Amino acid sequence: MFSVLRARAGAAAVAIGAMSVLTVTAGPAQAAVNPANCQFSYNLSIGRVAADCWNPTQSGWQLQLTCSRFRNGSLYYARGPIVYGSGVSAAQCDAHTSEIAGVDIVNL
Repeated sequence: MFSVLRARAGAAAVAIGAMSVLTVTAGPAQAAVNPANCQFSYNLSIGRVAADCWNPTQSGWQLQLTCSRFRNGSLYYARGPIVYGSGVSAAQCDAHTSEIAGVDIVNL
């Protein structure tokens, strides 16, 4: 009789342990950086943009510029360094051959 109770208790402990693992892995994803929490600075003479963002989590993000070439309008991206948490990410288009067509915060 005691071995049956031990087996049931052991099976219940395994089931509870599996459920707690599922609960941890199914938790909410890290928060994304909200562009409203960023202060942008522009130096258009050299095609540079910097984003100083407040991020209370340690989630990764980076500044991404969409650059448009003068000669044919083709687009390319210039990306700043990846930042984890709060900080500054800056990127630059080549001001001699292109202009800034878009500014985005990319959450990783």
